[in-house]
Amino acid sequence: MYKILYLKKLIYILSLISISLNAQVNILTPNFKVLTISNQYVYANKTENKKITELINNESVFKFSAKHLINSGPFNPYTWLKIEVVNNSNLTDFIFEVNQTYIDSLALFVAKKKSLIKEFPKKGLYFKQNNKPSFFKNKYAYTYTINIPKKDTISIFVNGIVNDGSFKVLNKIWSLEHYEKRKKEVQYKTSYLIFFGGFVFLVLVLSFFMFAFSKKALYLYYAGFVSIMYLNILILRHFFSPLYVEKYLFYDNNFSEMIGLLQLFLMFQYFRHFFRLKGNHNKLDKFLSYLAIFALSYFLIALFMRKLHWFYAFSFYFTKLFMIFSTILVFSIAIYLALKKQRIAFYFIIAYTPLFFLIMHFILTAFGLTNGYNPLEWEFVIFFEVFVLTIAMAHNYYIQTQENLKNVERIYTQRNKISRDLHDNIGSQLTFIKSSIDNLKYITKTTDEKLISKLDQISSFSSHTINQLRDTVWAMSKENISIDNLCNRVQGLIEKTKVIDSELQFSLICNASKEIIFDSNKGINIFRVIQEAVNNTIKYAEASNIEIKLEESTKQIEITISDNGKGFDINNIELGNGLSNMEKRMAEINSQIHIHSIKNKGTSIKMNIPK
Repeated sequence: MYKILYLKKLIYILSLISISLNAQVNILTPNFKVLTISNQYVYANKTENKKITELINNESVFKFSAKHLINSGPFNPYTWLKIEVVNNSNLTDFIFEVNQTYIDSLALFVAKKKSLIKEFPKKGLYFKQNNKPSFFKNKYAYTYTINIPKKDTISIFVNGIVNDGSFKVLNKIWSLEHYEKRKKEVQYKTSYLIFFGGFVFLVLVLSFFMFAFSKKALYLYYAGFVSIMYLNILILRHFFSPLYVEKYLFYDNNFSEMIGLLQLFLMFQYFRHFFRLKGNHNKLDKFLSYLAIFALSYFLIALFMRKLHWFYAFSFYFTKLFMIFSTILVFSIAIYLALKKQRIAFYFIIAYTPLFFLIMHFILTAFGLTNGYNPLEWEFVIFFEVFVLTIAMAHNYYIQTQENLKNVERIYTQRNKISRDLHDNIGSQLTFIKSSIDNLKYITKTTDEKLISKLDQISSFSSHTINQLRDTVWAMSKENISIDNLCNRVQGLIEKTKVIDSELQFSLICNASKEIIFDSNKGINIFRVIQEAVNNTIKYAEASNIEIKLEESTKQIEITISDNGKGFDINNIELGNGLSNMEKRMAEINSQIHIHSIKNKGTSIKMNIPK
């Protein structure tokens, strides 16, 4: 009795070995949970997609493959797989999972002894309405429920159509119980996309704030880079249909490849600006800028040229080689800069190390040189890269802010030193010259009126120069100039002018908030224009009254200098240096000046200065 049982078991084991060796099938063992298909037959075609009825009875077209990952290559849009399955488990119902990131059409058939017993509805991008029931939340796998009787053998035929790219597929069979655990596990792992989306939003907000404060294009490039990467993940997950993206954005081109070119363009640009290569490494900066231009140009060309078969074939390989080259280049430059003691380069080394190896693996997989496939790993690596680079961007912003503060402090110190030197040295020397000239007029014995006149001119010029120097020292000694400072300075100008012409009447009105502050450059330019307007009035206007008014509106400060002099026709007079200088000074501080004059009624000069 026992001998008969042992003999039966031996025959059963030998039969399994025979099936496995001869038929190259996939065996579902007792206590079955999951099986990754490794024994399958492949038929790839460039020109036509054969029907299932032709292939069931024509097995000679198939070639056996013992690989987990099947990659039919980029130029075989029609691919068939034949998978033999023997059920030696205690189960009858299973889930067949087809892992294919991007597929136009997917058909699945079940046959037994060359007879078709079940045909499933087509799925894929062009059959979106059929995807939802089994297209679970990781959105990388198409699933089918199949029935295999115990101790029975079936053939599963998989037909994939990929018009742009290659058919890269990893097939698995699950028990129903284990598959439910698998779904929960995948949903848990992929829930990070919600967190990732919030993090990307935070990155964009921070980038735009940093750009607003620094006015550096670096932060816009980084915001674009992160947005494009996240968009790529959302398209792969079918939150946006790849078909719509290709139809309306990329003109029937492979979105993954096109987005890759945009990523390279943005990567080169923000890398250049991040390390401030211009000025420190000019040749390297130029090289990366040329690569950025090339990536963008190639993207624009490929939008239209990839429709041509020869260019598509060239582009498929060239783009991936360009990605490999770019990844190695950026990684190498980061190492080079780290060796040059730029510590911030270590962020890039940390961020790009896992990405470097994953891209190499991904590209090699695309060429059919590797046997692995897990899109979830790709997404976690992308998140890690963005997370590390965002910390790097924040650190970079902090460093630049500290450098700017040090530069401002250094400039302010230098300005104070220059203003002291001007006051103590140049000012005292000019005062000495003026005093000497004035003394010379009184001690000279000559009665030459021309000499006396010349000495008067030099003395007057020296006085004017000293006043100009004092005004410059006043502006340079202040980092900011308030409205009060400006009004007090104008009042001082009025007092000096009254000494020259005691009959001239002045009116000064300051109706602006004391909280308004100008930087020193803007303050000195405004004062110089007021000074020039007063001087012109004294010289040419023959006026008896000058009014200077400072008023505040919602968006600007309005300063008006008006007189009741003889006026002039502004359309029939050539502007002198004084009026031209006024316009130049206002243009320098992004302000406007309007000159209005009427003969025998007076002149009005109005400045509009933005807050």
